[in-house]
Order: sequence, then structure tokens, then C-alpha cells
Amino acid sequence: MHALLVTSDDRVVSEFKTIAAVTQTHLVIASEPTKSEIDHAYRIFVSQELSEIELIHNDVNLVVVGATNTQTWSSALRLSAKHVATIPDSREWLIENLSTPVKSKGLSVGIVPASGGAGASLLACGLAFHARQLFQNVVLVDFDQSSASLDITFGLENITGMRWHDFSELSGSINGNDVYQSLPSRDGVGLLTHGKLTFVETPIPRDLILDKLKEACELVVIDFPKVSDKDFSIEAIADCDLVLVTTTATVRGCASAKRTIAELAGSARSLELVVRNVPGSNLEPMQIAELLNTPLASVINTDVRIVEQIEQGFGVSGINLGGFTRNLNSLAQRIQYLRGLKSVA
Repeated sequence: MHALLVTSDDRVVSEFKTIAAVTQTHLVIASEPTKSEIDHAYRIFVSQELSEIELIHNDVNLVVVGATNTQTWSSALRLSAKHVATIPDSREWLIENLSTPVKSKGLSVGIVPASGGAGASLLACGLAFHARQLFQNVVLVDFDQSSASLDITFGLENITGMRWHDFSELSGSINGNDVYQSLPSRDGVGLLTHGKLTFVETPIPRDLILDKLKEACELVVIDFPKVSDKDFSIEAIADCDLVLVTTTATVRGCASAKRTIAELAGSARSLELVVRNVPGSNLEPMQIAELLNTPLASVINTDVRIVEQIEQGFGVSGINLGGFTRNLNSLAQRIQYLRGLKSVA
């Protein structure tokens, strides 16, 4: 991200370069900025001689050398400028506003299945739902394009709102809160998913959308595919504050979890384990965690009533089962504690 100055005036260039050096700002100067330069600018400054430029951005400011006049305000209105800065009178304002805006980032938690049937999607939905009372603005993001949609698990398949494919035609700058508000939601949780299975490759700016959601939401829960999936993003994993690997309490599940943890160990900031209990298994979750040398974050119990609630369209909000609910509430509280530690740091 950078500040963008659109000008052909040497006096404006000189003033901005001086201020950028003082504030250590990454400044891009162009008389004809590219789409990429506009899209990656956190703030744009347009000199009056180029105020006829066509651009779309949510933070445009007009720059004038000397006194303002009628044409100045006409130009500011056409650009939808937030502020008119005069040189040299607005030097203090420029010093304050040329720098990168300080934005608190929400906590991001990645859920990675060690194998199919490990309960990763159920965990992601359940965690987002139970965390909604502890965090302001919670969003669940589906990164698994090859699986059935999370709409069904969350009971949102018939609710209107933006899906991943709707962001493929984005142009100009976007606001994180606008993205969040555009998503289908239920019980205070926004959901960004694929909505339908598709095999058509479309250029979706996943990293940009995810970054914007972290600006607007206190908690972002990301449901990842298996590490062997072609769409798996190790870069997105590296950006998560906590990664939860889910596995079944079986010998085969443990073997898959061991490989998954080894794959993620060099990238994940913090890696923990969630075990789904399986009827007939003699393996204890704590025993599995010790075997894999990975902290145990939570346990999910297998219960046919969970499937019944989802199949009947109630979503995770209809699931109120003692152990399942208590464990997810406890996990949400731990994550809230992690957020407090992040804020202090």
C-alpha cells in the first residue's frame, strides 16, 4: 500500500517528496496513474491542474498551490474530495495525512482439515457462531472451492448476498465494511463462500478481500481445504494468528494430522489441534496431542443430532448440545484471550 500523488507540477512534487522523507511514507507520483497504482493506494492526492482525471477511490484529496478559488471547489466536488490541501499552508495536515493510516487488524483463525471427515467445516461454522457474542463483527470465509458450500451448514443457501464470484469484476478501491455488509449473514455472522461449485477459473482478489475484512471485523474465521488441494494458500496460512488442524480420533487420522502439521510448521505462527471423537476409537484426544507434540485446543463430539439440525435447515444456530456447545464456547473464549494479548503487543 502507498500514498498516490497525481500531479505534473514540480512545486507540488517537491513539497510532497520533502514531507514523504520526513514521515517515511511510500509515495508514488504519477501524472497518469495505472489501475494498480490507484487500487493499492490508501490515499490519493490530486493536484488541481489534473483534477479532470477519472478515478474511483474512497479517499481522494485535492491539492492546490496558493489560494483557492471557485474552480477549486468545483474540482473538489467533481472528485468527491474529502479535503482540499493548500501548499504551503496545509503542511501540518499533509504531514499527518500522508502517512499510512493506522488500522487495527482483526484476529484471524485458520481451520485446516487433516483429512476428509475431520469436522473442519463444522468447527469453522460453530466457532464463528459461538464467538459472535465475544467479538464485534465476525465473518466466516470459505477458502475451499472444491467442496460443497458452507451456505448449507450455516443455513444460508437461500439468502441473498455477495459470494466469491461476485468480487471477480471489482474495479477501484473497496472498503472493508462495505464488503462485510454485502455478505449474507445469520445470527450476527457474515459468510463469504462460493455459493455454487464452479470449475471456471476467475481472477478473484482473495488476499485483498481478506485483508479488507480483517480491517472491518474483530474475528475472521477461515475454512481452508486440505494442504494437498491445488487452491491451498500457504501465504494465507502465514497471515493467520492461529491455525487449528482438525483430525479424527483414529490411527489414520493421526497419520494425516502428522503430515499436515509438518507441512504447516514452518509457516503457521501458532499451531494447535482439534480432535473429533469417533465412536469405537480407543484414542484419547490428549493422547493424540501428546503423540503429535501439538497443543490441544478443543474436542468435537460426533453426534447424529448435529447432522439432523443442519439437514433440516436450522444451521449451527440450532445446535445446542451440552459438550459440543461447551467446548466451542471455551474455544471462543480462548481466542478472545489471544486477541487481548495481540492488542497489548
